[in-house]
Amino acid sequence: MQIQEARAEATPAPPETDAERRQHRRHAVSNLRLNGPIRGDVMNTSPTGIAVQTNESLRVGWSYAFKMKHGAEMIRIPGKIQWCRLVRLMRVDENEYLPVFRMGVELAGSVWNKSQVYLYP
Repeated sequence: MQIQEARAEATPAPPETDAERRQHRRHAVSNLRLNGPIRGDVMNTSPTGIAVQTNESLRVGWSYAFKMKHGAEMIRIPGKIQWCRLVRLMRVDENEYLPVFRMGVELAGSVWNKSQVYLYP
């Protein structure tokens, strides 16, 4: 009877399930509101996108014009919805709830350079 030595081969590492795919760092903001037909709060920004919280569900893949007040002027930022999620229901009164959505918006190309407005440090 011959004894064979069992060798465990190194198993490949599983692919990362939560890999960071973002190209740019996010910068948290506060007190930055969307005005116009789409109202809500900007949660964070990057050179190529913003995260928004609003009571409206916007369609993924659609482009919208977001308006923000910067100082005394109103700026218009075109962007495309990349993802949209219902995060909670906010109770308005005893029988009424308001949905709260968060969404990722990809800003139209070089919008920051055109407007010369930077919303992050």
